[in-house]
Amino acid sequence: MITTLVYSAVGLLFLAFIADILAGLKDDHREPRRLQPRVPVVGHILGLFQHGPTYYKMTSARAGAEIYALGVLNFKVYISASSRLLPHIQKQSKALSFRPFLQLTARQYGEAGPDTYEIFGGDLPDNLSQSVKSSLAPGPHLDELSLRMGERVLVDVEGLLKSGRARTHVRLLDWARHAVVQATSCAVYGKEHPFRDPEVEKAYWGWIPYLTSHLVGWLDVTGRGYALRRRVFDAHIAYCQDLPADASHLMREHQRTLTEAGVPAVDRAKQAAIFTIASFSNSAPTLYWTLWELFSRPDVLARVRGEIEAHALVVAPADSGSDSVDKSGKETAYVLDAAALKSRCPVLLSVLQETQRTRHVNPSFRRVMADTLLDGRYLLRKGAYLQVPGNVIHGEPGLWGDGAAEFDPYRFVPDKQRPDAPTSGFVPWGAAPYLCPARQFAATEILIVAALLAVRFDMRPASGRWDKAPALSIADLATLSPPKHDVEMEISVREAWAGAWSLKMGESKSRISLASG
Repeated sequence: MITTLVYSAVGLLFLAFIADILAGLKDDHREPRRLQPRVPVVGHILGLFQHGPTYYKMTSARAGAEIYALGVLNFKVYISASSRLLPHIQKQSKALSFRPFLQLTARQYGEAGPDTYEIFGGDLPDNLSQSVKSSLAPGPHLDELSLRMGERVLVDVEGLLKSGRARTHVRLLDWARHAVVQATSCAVYGKEHPFRDPEVEKAYWGWIPYLTSHLVGWLDVTGRGYALRRRVFDAHIAYCQDLPADASHLMREHQRTLTEAGVPAVDRAKQAAIFTIASFSNSAPTLYWTLWELFSRPDVLARVRGEIEAHALVVAPADSGSDSVDKSGKETAYVLDAAALKSRCPVLLSVLQETQRTRHVNPSFRRVMADTLLDGRYLLRKGAYLQVPGNVIHGEPGLWGDGAAEFDPYRFVPDKQRPDAPTSGFVPWGAAPYLCPARQFAATEILIVAALLAVRFDMRPASGRWDKAPALSIADLATLSPPKHDVEMEISVREAWAGAWSLKMGESKSRISLASG
């Protein structure tokens, strides 16, 4: 019996090995070379399940090529592992398109019905993209979003220390998630937003780890992920039945575009719900890790505090400034100037961008819409997929120097004594023409939170030790993977900066000089 089982197992492995070879024989000689899995047929799937997006870094090291292919069942995925090919991919944006994923996610994440799914296969993705870009472009609409975001940030920062206590403990990831959800929701939805209900917010973060299983349409065998999503959907359906007067231009344009395309009301609300995936689930871990990297480096923290105090803070009467927010009427008032924060605090901005560079994991996706000759050398076949893993690009010594694998908090600080950080190889916000339209808003949000915490508080792990390599949760489809285990932080007030705080937001024409543009 045992002998029969052994022979059967060997036979199956042999057949799987032959299947891989036969699949490779169908490849055109001009296509990127296939990287054979260590376990025939299912090896790459097992690798992705075990290692998540970091698997692409492992396969790129094995392949040793600037572009190669992975065979996953009946799918073929090309992996572009070199920044040299990025400009060529960008030039082929119609043939190598992100649009099919918008249609796919509308159905798999947003539960779009058959009619809505077909509508997303037309011009709707382009029209939606244009409406979002126009609402987030520098101007009065972005100014309104930023002001309301800032008002809410002050509330959550102030709430860190309740009842006047000078010291408290907080779970940092939970707090970062809550701060991002509340600030962004107040900006986009208005004060009566769906996430005012703590149970809806809790359901949202419970749903996020199921995104991978929902994308492929299976694995959520218990249905728990779908039940959590239903809670979020129901809150949005109730909200979208009658948009409140303070709903943002962005929200109204999003719903108007869907309505004019013929999307039914319930599907419009569900699409509004999944719109949050790109904002909450990416901004929250980015904020978390920015705070982690900043506060775990006392010398860098001192530099950041110095530049904020010198260039972005003023002491003023509590009722001064018509565009200030959260005026408390206390005798001592501090005003954080967001415009100066964006333009005159280069070390803080560098810490944010270096955090993105070193912790970015998830790749950007493209569908090959037509046979495409990339760089005149590599044939990409119609129907296959293309992925650009940012963690591979961000680790290129040719781009970032011999210390590419190290965290350099000053890497993005303009300095005539060192070469400028490359822009073409910095991809946490995506790559043209698919750059995140909310990057200025999101970066401003993170800088404001980080600046307020840096100046007002001291923060350290309650355990007294900063873990140099904390375990990551690879289930989340976020650009930066969150930690697998939240960390309890001890937070105490810096008495020299105790008092009433407000924000001077300025106008959005004062842009952050992001490396991605």
